[in-house]
Amino acid sequence: MKVLFVCHGNINRSAAGEIILKQMKPEWEVKSAALKDTKGGEITSKKMREALKEKGYQTEGIRSTPISQGLVDWADVIFYMDNSNEKKLEEKFGQQIFSKAKRLSNYIGIPKIPDPNFSKTNELHKQVIDMVHAAITRFTETA
Repeated sequence: MKVLFVCHGNINRSAAGEIILKQMKPEWEVKSAALKDTKGGEITSKKMREALKEKGYQTEGIRSTPISQGLVDWADVIFYMDNSNEKKLEEKFGQQIFSKAKRLSNYIGIPKIPDPNFSKTNELHKQVIDMVHAAITRFTETA
């Protein structure tokens, strides 16, 4: 299984998805990418790294990557986080992207995985990790 996680900047939610799923399913191929126009190379945010480490995840080696047609073609499934991500995916790749792109939060019955980027503490980061973990767990049970 090849899974791609995407979000706006690929430094919080999608990076967390990649880190969590890689450790849950090491036999799967997992990547993450940014939907915003970026050169890439940014490290996962400090607050997200701290929150992930606190919850027992290893965070080394994850750097932001801009989304590309190559990554879209590579993936069996693409998970996005919110309405803004959905709109950006459609703008970049057209409606046909949704044959493989799915909103991650649908697996746990909530409208979105919130962006913790501007949170002053890492409490929202921890909540995002819990949401992502729960959604990934549901997905892996049905995959």
